[in-house]
Amino acid sequence: MSDEALALLAAEAAERRIGELWLAEVRAACESVSRRFDPAVYAVVERVWTKNELDDLVQDVIVEQLLRQGQLDYILDVAESLVDAQRLLRLRVRRQLVARRHRTVIDRLLVRIKALLDGEHFERLPGLEPPRYRPRGTGFRTVVPRDEELGRAAAAIRFLPTSPASGDRAPAVYRTETLERAVRLCFEASGGSLSVGDFDRILRLALTSWYPVVLELGEDRDWPVEYGGPEGQWEDLVQALMSELSDVDRAALRLKLSGVADSILAERLGVSRPTAARRKDDAFERLREAWRSVVGDLDADQASGLARELYWALEQEELE
Repeated sequence: MSDEALALLAAEAAERRIGELWLAEVRAACESVSRRFDPAVYAVVERVWTKNELDDLVQDVIVEQLLRQGQLDYILDVAESLVDAQRLLRLRVRRQLVARRHRTVIDRLLVRIKALLDGEHFERLPGLEPPRYRPRGTGFRTVVPRDEELGRAAAAIRFLPTSPASGDRAPAVYRTETLERAVRLCFEASGGSLSVGDFDRILRLALTSWYPVVLELGEDRDWPVEYGGPEGQWEDLVQALMSELSDVDRAALRLKLSGVADSILAERLGVSRPTAARRKDDAFERLREAWRSVVGDLDADQASGLARELYWALEQEELE
């Protein structure tokens, strides 16, 4: 470590972790990065980046990013100069701001989900705390779902089309009709009753890969195509892919992409489990062949966008 300023930071970290030198660098990074993040969305209390708001952000970065997540040691391990350390610090500030908005988005989704659960299509099970819900007229289990069941629910909604932000507002993530479908898919995939807390965990699992990209987009960048809704630009390709697949293929793909187990797939198709597994494998192979012949090469964002549109088309077909 030849950079003298970086050496001083390393010495301070070895002696007392965070001291005046690190505090000054974190504050400078927070002041620099926060200018590009609307305080109405990313601040905690006030709608401008006041000294108090910046102090709060500095503390969040130090506690959550540098100490709890071990990024202080990582920065010192990989940085070769003060400039490197400052660049990595700014990245941690952006991550912390993303975490703040992530929480806001989840909260808003949970409010909308709670309103759906309190509606006529769902019932609250008596005598259970926290409250648990299930669709009316179903015999879904009342027990707390296992982690793997919540994982299946997350898989069921991972490919549903999402919506970008509008101006300074946090993204809605799901349009109303998509959110309604997502809630029903979660119940189907988990096979049991769900609480609002369960939906919180499901959303975090399902949207993990979505948030870092969507919420860190700068104001000077376009939204990737994968975050368009069902009215996206892929309709012709989706229809061409669908036409290459049989009814059984489409049913198997929809169910497996929804996260259901092979045993449930067998039950839905009315066949044995080994037969269902073979039909699933055949369906995915035909989809790969159709993709190669119809679609060709796409970049990662385009492929993700088309995959979401195809999944949405399969879901809509099942509803018709």
